[in-house]
Amino acid sequence: MKFGTDGIRGIAYEELSEDFAYKAGNALGGLKEKCRAVIGRDTRISGEDLSNAFCKGFIDAGGEILDLGLMPTAGVAYLAIKHACDYGVVISASHNPPEYNGIKVFDGEGHKISESLEREIEDRISGKLYMRKGGAKIAYDNGEAEYVAFLADKGVNLNGVKILLDCSNGATSRIAPEVFRKLGAEVTVVNDSLDGSVINDNCGAVYAELLSEKAKEFDLTFSFDGDGDRLIALDEKGEIVDGDKNLLVIGKYLKSKGLLQGNIITGTLMTNIGIQREIEACGICFDRADVGDKYVLRNLLAKGGILGGEGSGHTLILSESTTGDGVQTAVVLSKIVSESKKPLSALAKAVTVPQITKSIKVSDKEKTAKSELLKKAIEDIKKEFKDEGRILVRPSGTENKLRITLEYKDENRIKEIVNNLTKLVENLEL
Repeated sequence: MKFGTDGIRGIAYEELSEDFAYKAGNALGGLKEKCRAVIGRDTRISGEDLSNAFCKGFIDAGGEILDLGLMPTAGVAYLAIKHACDYGVVISASHNPPEYNGIKVFDGEGHKISESLEREIEDRISGKLYMRKGGAKIAYDNGEAEYVAFLADKGVNLNGVKILLDCSNGATSRIAPEVFRKLGAEVTVVNDSLDGSVINDNCGAVYAELLSEKAKEFDLTFSFDGDGDRLIALDEKGEIVDGDKNLLVIGKYLKSKGLLQGNIITGTLMTNIGIQREIEACGICFDRADVGDKYVLRNLLAKGGILGGEGSGHTLILSESTTGDGVQTAVVLSKIVSESKKPLSALAKAVTVPQITKSIKVSDKEKTAKSELLKKAIEDIKKEFKDEGRILVRPSGTENKLRITLEYKDENRIKEIVNNLTKLVENLEL
């Protein structure tokens, strides 16, 4: 197994076995003498077994690892910095279904590790084991309280604000409600079970639209994914405010306060062109990175920006956190709504271009993406769209799927094209 756009990921116990987790832990612990790390996980049933195996490999290599137990991804990154660790490790498959799990690794600055370090770890996993004395695993029970204090200590007053939280039966289930109650909000929570068999199961950020009707009863609705690094909001009208619109709302606010460092926002190849136009109309530069929040981060660091993200809900606000943090983003959006005394629907208002994304299961995503028939179809579509639309076809970074995204002024036409491309891909599978 190899690192993808968001760590290593696969079917738990099959593709991602305890033996593999042990070797991954040993490889990371073997990177340096007396290596120190924190580790956290989401609620998946396989999480504890894989975490224990990873820790065993790490301490056999002589490393010391603080076990945080259940913890959102961004919480692990924050606590890695707070406790002066070399690395932060997350056992999670983020937004993927319950049968998946994964391994994410942060460096001591709370950033996802470089591709060169990913390759080094992959090489070490397939090589010899490191066996050193002096390793230790320490159960650390105060991490949740420290992370909640970090999120809630922002001077935000949400007294009287009615908020609905969907915790996706994942890692934010205890933390997000506590944070918003500390901020004074009237909080209602759904899908806050710690039952990992239903994590992301028709709930959370991937299925945020299921709350469209219920959201009309609240001022704000926030829907997280399993490990809490994504946020999809809904406004008081029950309309989706995705990661693209997060950038617009937060970017305009930061610019108005003189806080938008670099006067630049980084989206991805999939960011709606309508959002780009709205951002540029505010006098803000807009840039695109490859799909994946680690690529957004690298772009921001290279160009001196602090705000970037993806439509899927990863939003990076580097003035607040070192990585995508769904709960932190929700706090920031709440603060903006509260200060402006405007509803989220008004703040997020934008003229977007119709966009459709379709995920198609395939047997070999890389091979299918390189099909000459598919390439020819894509070129024909580009000629038809000219400068009035976009098409993006890419292998998923976390699943064996091909993702097709189209933007064009004629929604009926892109629906037709998506159907045709789906049939083409399915025929390639025969």
